[in-house]
Amino acid sequence: MPEITIHPIGSKDIESLQAFEHGYYSEYVWQMSMEVEDKSAEADFRCVRLPRRVFVPYPRKRDMIFNDWERATAFLVGELAGRAVGYLKVQAESESRVARITDLVVSSPMRRQGIASGLILAAMDLIAHRDFYLLIMEMQSKNYPAIQMMNKLGFSFCGFRDHYFPNQDLALFFSRFTH
Repeated sequence: MPEITIHPIGSKDIESLQAFEHGYYSEYVWQMSMEVEDKSAEADFRCVRLPRRVFVPYPRKRDMIFNDWERATAFLVGELAGRAVGYLKVQAESESRVARITDLVVSSPMRRQGIASGLILAAMDLIAHRDFYLLIMEMQSKNYPAIQMMNKLGFSFCGFRDHYFPNQDLALFFSRFTH
């Protein structure tokens, strides 16, 4: 993993972060099937290999991510040699003491080098010190690289919501206790 420095976002960071390619490639999808009967409902997820590698657009528009950056519970930027290489946005609910990673993006050439993991671990430390007990990460069911990373970091699948993202994609949720 490259040695990155992590700091809170500043207005000077936004332009370079918006320029990142936010979409990603995937060869797998978590496919959902549902069986609904009178007194029961069952949802099942299977990891399915796609016929070919596909480009998956990011589910949120960039202006939605950065318009409210000052209201985020945490918005961290990862830098390498003075250049932004990734970011992570956290929204939290004080009453429930639950925090959610709503956005996590790493610059395309820097992916799969541990930068996203470093940002997640920094966010976990930050929210634990703010007395939040649970961190949840939301992602598209097609984001197989993120699903693998969350499992590697000790997060567990904890739910889903259909038509969750502005583009109407299904969201998967993974969680981990912070203490």
